[in-house]
Amino acid sequence: MVEESEVLNKLVVDEKDVTIELEKLVDEASKYFRIEKPTGRIIFQNFGSLNDQQRICTLLVGKYFANQLKMVDNPSLSISEVSKQLGRPMTALSGPMKELITKGFVEKLPGRKYRIAYHRMKEIFENVLGSRPKK
Repeated sequence: MVEESEVLNKLVVDEKDVTIELEKLVDEASKYFRIEKPTGRIIFQNFGSLNDQQRICTLLVGKYFANQLKMVDNPSLSISEVSKQLGRPMTALSGPMKELITKGFVEKLPGRKYRIAYHRMKEIFENVLGSRPKK
């Protein structure tokens, strides 16, 4: 008979494995943006080569990391804040934002705020940001 603890141990991951995964995500993220210190402002790399979904994800991933670094208090943004920071009209962003929410990559919060679904970060890099057009 299998011990309960043996079964439950399948859920346990080593801390170094989590750190290695985070390091890979940060390396990938650095291709898309940098975070200005101390403001937490997101500075895009190759902004023009990104489509609106990629820009939204990049901005929200950046805000998540800036929040983790304690540069910003909150990683969520309103659609008007996203629009302002991307320099795009809100009307142009509503479709891409809705699609990202439907896919589960962006979470809609109370107060009409949005944040990246941080638990899906790997998928976001593979499926949204990984499809970045080549120059």
